[in-house]
Amino acid sequence: MSNYLWRMTLGVVPALLGVVAVPAAQAGELDALSNVQQYAREGAAMGQVTSVSQLRDVRPTDWAFQALQSLVERYGCIAGYPDGTYRGNRAMTRYEFAAGLNACLDRVNELIASATADLVTQEDLAVLQRLQEEFQAELATLRGRVDALEARTSELEANQFSTTTKLAGSVVFDLGSAFAGEVDGFDVEDEVTFGSDVTLTLDTSFTGRDLLTMDLNAANIQGYGTRYEGGLLDLGETAVDYEGDTGNTFVLDNLWYNFPVGNASVYVGTVDLEADEIAPTTANLMDDAIGDYFGGSNPLSYNLVAGAGAGFNYQLGDSLNVAAAYLGSEASSAGNDLGLTGGDNTAFAQVTFTPGDKLVLAGTYNRAYYSGGGGIAGGTESYSVDAFGINAGYALASKLNVSGWAGFGSADSKDSDADADLFNWAVQLGFPDLFREGNFGGVSVGGFTSITDESGNAFTETEDTPFLAQAFYRLQLSDNISVQPGVFYIANPGGNDDNDNVWIGSLRTSFSF
Repeated sequence: MSNYLWRMTLGVVPALLGVVAVPAAQAGELDALSNVQQYAREGAAMGQVTSVSQLRDVRPTDWAFQALQSLVERYGCIAGYPDGTYRGNRAMTRYEFAAGLNACLDRVNELIASATADLVTQEDLAVLQRLQEEFQAELATLRGRVDALEARTSELEANQFSTTTKLAGSVVFDLGSAFAGEVDGFDVEDEVTFGSDVTLTLDTSFTGRDLLTMDLNAANIQGYGTRYEGGLLDLGETAVDYEGDTGNTFVLDNLWYNFPVGNASVYVGTVDLEADEIAPTTANLMDDAIGDYFGGSNPLSYNLVAGAGAGFNYQLGDSLNVAAAYLGSEASSAGNDLGLTGGDNTAFAQVTFTPGDKLVLAGTYNRAYYSGGGGIAGGTESYSVDAFGINAGYALASKLNVSGWAGFGSADSKDSDADADLFNWAVQLGFPDLFREGNFGGVSVGGFTSITDESGNAFTETEDTPFLAQAFYRLQLSDNISVQPGVFYIANPGGNDDNDNVWIGSLRTSFSF
C-alpha cells in the first residue's frame, strides 16, 4: 500500500504512546525493543506542522494535496521531518498506520472536549470509527510492544553501568622490527618484537553539552629508536605513533573537562591536555600513521608542552575559529621554579579558516619555556622558543586529500647568549576508501625538526636534516577490527649522514569497542 495516501489522510504525530513512527518491520517474531526504539527515534525527529506550505516536498499538483491540506488546516494532525519534508511516497506498515490513526483520534477527542466538534463531520467520524475497528488488533499489538519496552528499559536502568558515562576502548597489537647498519657506532638490533597498547576512555556528560574525558592506558611497545647493541639511543625521529611502555600497568593518560560558554568551547585539564585537543583542527587530513612525527600535528605548531592548564576555541561565523591555551607540564610539582608557571609551559594561539568543506587553513603561534633544557631544542640550559606554524589540508577528490605544514622557531637561552633557529616540514597524501570502502592508504614525506644557525654552544646544531617517509595501508576487516601493514624510512638518523639509514616495518592490528 502506498504510504502517501494514508500519511496525507492521517499523519504521524506524538500521541497516546508518546512515540510516533514504527520501523518498517513485519508483524512477526522481530525484536520488539529494536523496533520500538527506532520508532521512537524517528518520531522524536518529527514536528507538528500548521500549514501545508511547510512541507517542501508536497506540491499542489500532488494527487492527495487536498486531503493533506484539509487534515493540516482543519485538524492539526500531520507531522513532518526537521528538514521540512513529508516523505509521502515512502512505504508504510500497518503499525505505522495504526499509530497515525490513534494520533488523529486523540486530536478529534481534543476538538470535541474543547467544544469545537463542529469542525468534525459525521462522515469523518464514521470513517475514523471504521478504521479504528479494522486496526484494533494492530493497536493492541503496538501497546504490548511498548509495555515490553518499558519493562526492559526499567531493567536496564536498574543494572546500567552509569547514567552519565560511556566506556570506549581500543587495543593495538604491534608486530615489527627496525633494520639498519650502524647508528652512532652501534649496530641496530633487527629482532622482531610483538607488543600491545590498550586505552580505555570514559566519556562523561552531566548536561548533555559538556564532556569529562578520562583515558586509562597500559602498554608494552618499546620505541624502535632504542633497539641498539650496547646502548639505548633515543632517536626521536624513529618514534611510532602508538608506542609506549607502562609495563602493562594502567596509568591515567588523559584527564580534561570541556564545556560551552556561549559560542566558545572551554577546556580545563590536569593530565596531558594538549593544544591539538583544544584547537578545532590541525589541518592534517591524514587518517592514520606509523611515524609519530606524521601521526599527530606539526611539533612546532602544537604540543611543545602538554600537561595541566586551560584553553578555549571560539567560532566566529561559519568559517573562522580562534583558539588559545596555556599549559604546564609540571603544574602539580611544588618544587622550586616549577608549578603551573615556573616549570615547562607554553602559551598557544591558533586561527583556523575553513572557507568550505574541502579546504582547511590554520596559523599557529607558541611561546614555550623549558626550565631545564630538553624539549624541542635540547641542551641543558633554560630557554624559550617562539614558534610559528602554517598548516593546510585540501580534499582534492572524494578519495584523495593532501595536507602539510611548515614550522619555524627561534630558541633563546635564558642562561647565556646562545640562540638557534628551528625548522620542519611535511607533506602527506591520504587515499580514503582505497580499493574498498572503509580502507585507507597514506604516503608521507617530511623533514624532521632541525636546529640551524646555532650560536653560543647551548644548542647542538643539526649537521644533516633527518628525512622521513612512510607508507601504509589500513584494511578495515569490520567496524571494529583493522589490519595495517606499513613501512617507515629515516635518512640521516640522529642528524648525521654518516649513520646508516633506518627502515622500520610494522604490522599493526587495531580493535575498537
